[in-house]
Amino acid sequence: MTKYLLVKRVRDEIGEVRVEGLDLYMPVPRLVCELEDGRSFYLERVPYDVIIFVKKINGGVIDDDRERLGDLLISMPEVLEALGKHVKRVLIEEFDETRGVYSAYVEFNDGELTIKRKMVPSHAILLALLVSKPVYVKKELVDAQEALFKQ
Repeated sequence: MTKYLLVKRVRDEIGEVRVEGLDLYMPVPRLVCELEDGRSFYLERVPYDVIIFVKKINGGVIDDDRERLGDLLISMPEVLEALGKHVKRVLIEEFDETRGVYSAYVEFNDGELTIKRKMVPSHAILLALLVSKPVYVKKELVDAQEALFKQ
């Protein structure tokens, strides 16, 4: 049986990566998923718009007055309510070693039928945050990421 860990909190973070051969550091936007067992799961190279939205949700100050998709959706509660009726949860459960990317599945349910749609994890998390649905990460992925970071 597959074990999943509940994401208790999602926060934004800007890490840095040193560019080889140069005295230059590149910013790396990431989401940190704080898990129910006290560990963290990291999603790297997250689109800036998702980072901004998560920062806003967490009460951070944004020095940019442009609206994004998340802002537009928040201004339409009837759309979020309709969407929220069908979104059940988000499961981050795959890693493609060839491309170095994770995949998430959003479970939609109309009361009779459940459909899983494969999504980019940061976008799936954004959707879950917008409609207040739970996010889970496959424990095996957390364990593997933790082992990789210890190397």
